[in-house]
Amino acid sequence: MHVLQLLPTLEVGGVERGVLDLTKGLIARGHQVSVVSSGGPLVERLIQAGAVPYQAPVHAKSPATMWSCVPVVADLIRSRGIDLVHARSRVPAWIGLFASRRAQRPFITTAHGFYRPHLASRVMVWGRLVIAPSETLGRYLMDTFGLPRQRLRVIPRGVDLAEFPFSPPPPTPATWRIGLFGRLSRIKGHETALRAVARLRRQGVPVALRLAGEAQAPQAARLAPLIRALKLQDAVEWVGATQDMADVLAGVDLVVVPSVYPESFGRAVVEAQAVGRPVVASRLGALPELIEDARTGLLVPPANAEALAEALRRFIDDPTLRQRCVTEARRRVEAQWTVERMIERTLAVYEESLAKPRVLVWKLSALGDVVLSTPSLRAIRRQFPQGAITLLVGRAAYHVVARCPHVDEIVLYDPKGKDRWLRRRLAFLRQLWRTGYDVSIDLQNSRNTHLMAWLAGVPVRIGYRRKLGWLLNRGVRLPRVVLAPIAHQHQLLRSAGIAPDGERLELWPSPQEDEAAGRLLPDRSGARGVVGLHPGGSGRWKTKRWDLQRWARLCDALAERDIRVVVTGGPDERVLGDALARLTTSRPISLIGRTNLMELACLIRRFDVFVAHDSSPLHLAAAMGTPTVALFGPTDPARHLPPAFRGQVVKKDVFCSPCYSPRCRTITHACMQQIGVPEVLNAVLNLLDEPAAVPSMQARIP
Repeated sequence: MHVLQLLPTLEVGGVERGVLDLTKGLIARGHQVSVVSSGGPLVERLIQAGAVPYQAPVHAKSPATMWSCVPVVADLIRSRGIDLVHARSRVPAWIGLFASRRAQRPFITTAHGFYRPHLASRVMVWGRLVIAPSETLGRYLMDTFGLPRQRLRVIPRGVDLAEFPFSPPPPTPATWRIGLFGRLSRIKGHETALRAVARLRRQGVPVALRLAGEAQAPQAARLAPLIRALKLQDAVEWVGATQDMADVLAGVDLVVVPSVYPESFGRAVVEAQAVGRPVVASRLGALPELIEDARTGLLVPPANAEALAEALRRFIDDPTLRQRCVTEARRRVEAQWTVERMIERTLAVYEESLAKPRVLVWKLSALGDVVLSTPSLRAIRRQFPQGAITLLVGRAAYHVVARCPHVDEIVLYDPKGKDRWLRRRLAFLRQLWRTGYDVSIDLQNSRNTHLMAWLAGVPVRIGYRRKLGWLLNRGVRLPRVVLAPIAHQHQLLRSAGIAPDGERLELWPSPQEDEAAGRLLPDRSGARGVVGLHPGGSGRWKTKRWDLQRWARLCDALAERDIRVVVTGGPDERVLGDALARLTTSRPISLIGRTNLMELACLIRRFDVFVAHDSSPLHLAAAMGTPTVALFGPTDPARHLPPAFRGQVVKKDVFCSPCYSPRCRTITHACMQQIGVPEVLNAVLNLLDEPAAVPSMQARIP
């Protein structure tokens, strides 16, 4: 793979050296690494390692400068064939976020600090995956920024043991050299260390303090008055801005990390432990994860010079304690904090981001349309065999896909229910944002779904360009010819590089649902067959419905021919069933409201013939392989007839059909009124008498 690392500078520091170590490891394993920064002393070492550095003002906090860097980085991603973007600081992260979205590449962040909870810092938890160098920082990101646990990866920084060989100091030096090698910042506790050294010297202990940096540096100037006040001019040595930390550590006897602000890791601790130097550190941030008190080092309260001096005195006076801590600390470093371990775990994060994308599939409404989406779900799973696929559906269609083996998670969306109000809708979008989806495949193709995918920050958004189609970055032009529903979806999938997987519909009822349906079915003895009728349908689409009196006449005509009639419907259609019963003389068996969706599907599978409008039960019948008579009026069967349909379509070609209107514009309702009972009856009888003419299809019952 080709990885792009983004960081502010390539100066000498923990973050920068971590990037260098990772770069070496990735290149040694056959990968490519490009690095964008504002430059620094480590550029030459990156080039020697085989990386390609690029210089840009990605350290500047000016919004204008940041925005000007976005197209530059995006072009670099595309032209260099970058597979993944990894940002390690806030300003580069903002640039990397927008650039990776433009180039449609995965975006990863590594958080290196306990950021304050303001907007500028939130970008650090917006990565596809977020790396934290310690459990302490990881918990802080979850508690403060709401980072979901499933997107957090804790990867401690590593030490190259070949670069930091074990070489313990002499047991009793003439002067105890104490090293503090953090950057010259107030949070590193230099003042505390100076006061502790002064306290030891007043006690007659021969100690000296070695500090990283130049004495003439502006940051060092603020320490000069304190050094003079404590009379430590002869006890403080500046080692300069060196890149060879192993030699620097080998030149001291003890190491202190007296930070007064929480450390996200503490690289100085593990490097000192690797070399074999006893460490005294503040009991703060992630430092207690690195030091087991009195076993691998000593911990002291932060900003407490007296406690720091006492801990240093314990090490100086107790060689047994020093030896135990040095030995145990080196053993822990070898087991937990090697650079090889860090590289392998980071590489696993990269591979997870590329090979295991989080895919969000939208199919919110129309129960029948959800049934028709099952071939597409099968194709998407085949395209992303290791991906985490989430299906977003409306509440009414949940049972259709509740046991679907092609998705990992089902998220319910009910715009007429709890998500109606703006506040709750925003909470729903926040949930999608926090999950961090990589790909959105919009099988709903509505204005609402296009907008929500964009607001949820999904980097790759696939769908047909309809209303608000400009919100898609892999939009597909709508076909200019009339296509059947699954062919319509297949064209979208092909345009997105996903190979279709046939047109076979699937349903996944449970064995319990199948048994329940079997108990409801009447005895077949003495009957020519069992025919199911579904006179209901969408309450909004009254124009799709055949006249209830004609349903009643069909019931009686079938009963006269010794055919058992079973009427099906949902719980809200009981009134319709009662009205039908009053219109018939044969008293058909009514199972309206007595089945859930999958029980209805299992019931339909047991019918010899099923009769329905253009409605969701028609799709259930197609999925279950039941011969069906389909009544079409204001809609076009060429667009809506299920591909696995077995049976006969009854439709009248009137001048105004198909109109796709829930209200008849001519008032005549001619498209349905012209469908006569005799032709529907003949269609049923033909299917009953000639079952061999209908292809067989066995329902899938687990």
